[in-house]
Amino acid sequence: MYKMILALLCLLPLAAAAQQVQLKGLFGSSAMLEIGGEQRLLKSGQTSPEGVTLLEATTDYARIEANGREQKLTLDAPVASNYVRSERAEVRLVADAQGHFSTRVWVNGRRVPVLVDTGATSVAFNYPTARNLGLDFDRAQPVNVSTASGVARGYKLNLDSVTIGGIKVHNVEATILPDDFPEITLLGNSFLSRVDMEQQRGMLILRARN
Repeated sequence: MYKMILALLCLLPLAAAAQQVQLKGLFGSSAMLEIGGEQRLLKSGQTSPEGVTLLEATTDYARIEANGREQKLTLDAPVASNYVRSERAEVRLVADAQGHFSTRVWVNGRRVPVLVDTGATSVAFNYPTARNLGLDFDRAQPVNVSTASGVARGYKLNLDSVTIGGIKVHNVEATILPDDFPEITLLGNSFLSRVDMEQQRGMLILRARN
């Protein structure tokens, strides 16, 4: 009997660890988490009945701890599977009504909304966005680009880094287009070709490469 009880006690942490934590919403210093199918609204410092502690909640992310492990969840990458960090960072994007995947990334440490575009050769900015991001035009190479109005002067340069969720890629080629086109920055193949992509049931999964 003692051995059976001991075996059951050993199994309990494994059962708890098998649950999945998903970030459903951020509300100031509180976060709505779905833990093993149960929704829990936790304030910073609170622990759920399942043993998940909300360490911190901001407008951008929730930081949790379970089974002695910490993980940061964002609304771009809301799922923590099995309460452990994946060996490879992963981001999941949900398609909008038009089937497009939009999110926010960090470019050289500054945040910018983007549209995933596998048809774009590189990350593409309009001129005002590039200026607002403080991109260094002195390091840029002038190039001719085709626009709806004809051929115009653009620029090419390499970004120090592009970060989405826990995925960070360095030295990413970017194109700066004249005027206000494109309206939203395009996350093109100079970034996408350096991560693994998988699409399933209206969701785009990006994974860092080892």
